[in-house]
Amino acid sequence: MKFLFQMDDPRKFDINSDTTYLLIRETLKRKINCYYTHANDVHAVIIGKNNTIQARVSKIYLNKDNSLNYQKSSLTNLNQFNVIFVRQDPPYNMQYISNTYLLSELEKQCLIVNNSLSLRNYPEKHIMMNFPSLTPPTIISLEVKSILDFINKYGTVILKPAYGNGGIGIKKIDKTQINLKQLITKYIKTFDSNPIVVQKFLPKYFRGDKRVILLGGNPIGVVLRVPAKNEIKSNFHAGGTAKKTLLTEKDKFICQSIKKFLIKNKLYFVGIDIIDGYLTEINITSPTGIHEINKMDNVQLEKKIINFFVKKIN
Repeated sequence: MKFLFQMDDPRKFDINSDTTYLLIRETLKRKINCYYTHANDVHAVIIGKNNTIQARVSKIYLNKDNSLNYQKSSLTNLNQFNVIFVRQDPPYNMQYISNTYLLSELEKQCLIVNNSLSLRNYPEKHIMMNFPSLTPPTIISLEVKSILDFINKYGTVILKPAYGNGGIGIKKIDKTQINLKQLITKYIKTFDSNPIVVQKFLPKYFRGDKRVILLGGNPIGVVLRVPAKNEIKSNFHAGGTAKKTLLTEKDKFICQSIKKFLIKNKLYFVGIDIIDGYLTEINITSPTGIHEINKMDNVQLEKKIINFFVKKIN
């Protein structure tokens, strides 16, 4: 059995916080051959009647201090891997999209987590359009007048870049802001004139947002991310604090409501964010939070996750 992780350099992982590290370590513990490649190294070879998807891959091993290292890379056909985990972080750009085109060629031969077609079709800020009744009022646009109309209607809003990640660019504003039009115009330009997400501000944000990990459409763990004082970002690497929490009935309803969609689109391993009973984001690229949930609940979610995918390919 062979697993491939498409990701950033594993030697730079923080082994105390990185979810991908836990997945790789668990895989190696089971004596499953584990390999690394970068998205930039994946390419198509088109000769005659055949398309071959190749990459330079490196076998991963654990150092004595439990950090990760890898051997010299070699050119390999990717159809020989049982599972390919797509774990590089966004931004969601043409480079990212091009990589999903290549991986799509492998879908009939190996399991890709998450499905490359779905990664391409459902950018994380846009996927919310499939669940309007679960989400706060939102507009995704780069048309300034429509954005201003939305802000004037809802008063206080949160701005996010449509293709960002990790809390980068999140900003709270309200309709009384001086030079609001100029502010919005500048914000759009800051993020390469791509659409931005404008979402009604949820006043109870200070209580934190729940990161829920779903596996096969079912919740397997949850942690509350609480923002620092006078902050609106609760992401862990933006200063958020992890706290133990439980799923409410509303949280369970949200999970159940999106389950069918996730399974249909082969989005088997995702992280969702819930603020004040609203679904605010579905992370389908490289969901995180496993370390924090393990610590809060004294569990090892990586075991469940690897069990799930081993069973799926057998």
